[in-house]
Amino acid sequence: MRHDAIVVGGGPGGYVAAIRMGQLGLKVGLVEEGALGGVCLNWGCVPTKALYSATRLVAQASRAAGAGIEFGAPAIDLLRLAAWKEGIVSRLAGGIVSLLKQNGVTLFPARGTLAGPGRVVLATGETLESERVVLATGSSPVEIPGFPFSHSRVWSSDDALALREVPARLLVVGAGVVGLELATIYRRLGSEVAVVEMMGDVLPGLDLDARTLALVRRAQGTLGIALHLNAAAESFEETSSGLAVRLRSGERLEAERVLVAVGRRPNSSGIGLETAGISPDRRGFVPVDLCLKTTAPGVWAIGDLVPGPMLAHKASAEGVRVAGSFAGEDVPLDYEAIPQAVFTDPEVASVGLSEARAKEKGHETVVGRFPYAALGKALGMGETEGFFQVVGEKGTGRLLGVQIVGAEASDLISEAALAVQSRLTLSQIADAVHPHPTLPEGLKEAAENALGRAIHTVNR
Repeated sequence: MRHDAIVVGGGPGGYVAAIRMGQLGLKVGLVEEGALGGVCLNWGCVPTKALYSATRLVAQASRAAGAGIEFGAPAIDLLRLAAWKEGIVSRLAGGIVSLLKQNGVTLFPARGTLAGPGRVVLATGETLESERVVLATGSSPVEIPGFPFSHSRVWSSDDALALREVPARLLVVGAGVVGLELATIYRRLGSEVAVVEMMGDVLPGLDLDARTLALVRRAQGTLGIALHLNAAAESFEETSSGLAVRLRSGERLEAERVLVAVGRRPNSSGIGLETAGISPDRRGFVPVDLCLKTTAPGVWAIGDLVPGPMLAHKASAEGVRVAGSFAGEDVPLDYEAIPQAVFTDPEVASVGLSEARAKEKGHETVVGRFPYAALGKALGMGETEGFFQVVGEKGTGRLLGVQIVGAEASDLISEAALAVQSRLTLSQIADAVHPHPTLPEGLKEAAENALGRAIHTVNR
């Protein structure tokens, strides 16, 4: 069966690419062997953030006592919580099915394997042909030696999000985004949580400044999450109450369950890359050029399959870009303007360059900050932990990067992302009137601080 384009993988990169191609008038086939929406919708971003929001109520209830409003101890019904979470996933998945139909995309619910440029063979025996094939097969959790996911007490992130139980003691291996987000959720649910990280700090790999990371570390302690940095989990032995995990230092940590969250690897094996002469790099990523073309003619790759941050919105943006290129549109992506959000407590969000990275790239910088504790809205919310930071280029005043640590940081970063992408200046942000009292005022105030004209904080 011939199509104008074939997309292999129905995650946030693949289904978005297929819908956009359909909007552009192409005859598109979307191949997906599992659940539409991929990891993000079914076992990642969406269920994690749903549980983060639900359990945040527990934290907010405890803070309400300071305002004279008290609640009893929370009663958590795991079955109802899991069903509520699955209801959200199901509703969104149904929406994708509807959108595919409305945009003329044909769905093939089967495993698809590349059989040379322009050919995709389905597990059903059917062969699809097209001059354009887009690979969007996503990624999977990384397993580490000595901690197989096949063991009943060793969890992947998928297992943790299934909400089968709340262990009395949970050991998380990996202090990256996934590890800290799930540690936060389970701590709020009542688990005693410890996090082991082989690197020297939390959130390794993210371009965050030391001040931001220090606040995240302190906040973990406030939540009651024990951090073990520069520590590697090497093995475990079963005990009467669960597992005893041995660290490289010789220390032993007891836990009922161990959650391994050390990262993800691209799903590049077993999809037929060799039939088209495509060779992944040593980490499994598929090399692509600036237009996301692979080394094989007529084959593109997007999302977690290619180098770059493993973010759903990055995959979607790449999907839209590839679709547009098929219709003669070529709008390059500015990867430095892609924001990142981490749902810890407090939240962490960033876009553009950190102060340290900006200096490494040769920029002479000017930095401004503004604390949540000086925002009337934050005080009223009982959410005073955190700050806004802006990094500008000295001389031109161009905004290079923003970091926000605090309540609603994941929402607040969008204004900053638009500003960085549009190459706005600190003055343009500072001069824009923001409503009062709100949290977004913090970005304006930080820009004013960088310019030396702050009103509500001391100028640096």
